[in-house]
Amino acid sequence: MTTSTPPPSNLPSNEAHQLYLRQLATYLRESRQILDAWDAYADEHCDSETFEPFDEAAYGARQRQRDTDTLNAFGRVYFHADVLVDIAEHQLARLPASATSDYAWRLGELRTSTQKLYTLHRQWLDLRANLPTDAVPSTRAYNEPLAENRADAWHYLDQWGIHGQALIDINTQAHMQPQYSPQAPAQAPPPPEAAPKSPPALR
Repeated sequence: MTTSTPPPSNLPSNEAHQLYLRQLATYLRESRQILDAWDAYADEHCDSETFEPFDEAAYGARQRQRDTDTLNAFGRVYFHADVLVDIAEHQLARLPASATSDYAWRLGELRTSTQKLYTLHRQWLDLRANLPTDAVPSTRAYNEPLAENRADAWHYLDQWGIHGQALIDINTQAHMQPQYSPQAPAQAPPPPEAAPKSPPALR
C-alpha cells in the first residue's frame, strides 16, 4: 500500500504530533475508566433479567454524569482530532499492505465521529444563543437541552474510545518503516477549520 501521496497541508511538527498522541492516550485511558465505572454502576442498579434500572431518576443522573465526564476528557483531543486522522491516513498510505490490517475503516469511523461531534457542538452553541434570558446554567431550561446534546455526543466519544488506539498503532508502524521522515513545520497548525472555536466542555 506504499504510495507517494503528499502529506496533508498544515502538518504539525513531529513534537506537536507526539504531544497530540499522548493526549489521545490519556483520553483512551480515562474514557475506559469512565466506562468501566458506568458498567459497574449499571450492573449494580439494574435488574439482572430485564436490565431495567431500579431507580430511573438516579440512573438517568448517573448516565448524564458519564456523558459529561467523557466529554470533558475528550477536551484534550478535541481541537486536533481532525489533524490526528489526517496524519494517520497519510501514514497508512505509506505502509505496506500487510501492515494496514483493518485500520482504514477505523479511520473512517474516527473521521465520521469527529465531524458529528463538531456538528453537535455547533448545534448546542446555536441553541444556547436562542434560549430565553432566564435559561441560565443550573436551570431546567438550560440543563435539559445541554444534557440531550451531550447524550447525543456520547456515542461518537465512545467511537473514539473504541478506535482511537489505531492512530497510535499506525504512528508506531510508520516510524518503524525504513527511511521514515516526518514532516516538521516550525509551528503547529491552528485548530482545523471544521472545528468550533471553543472546547466542547464549556457551557
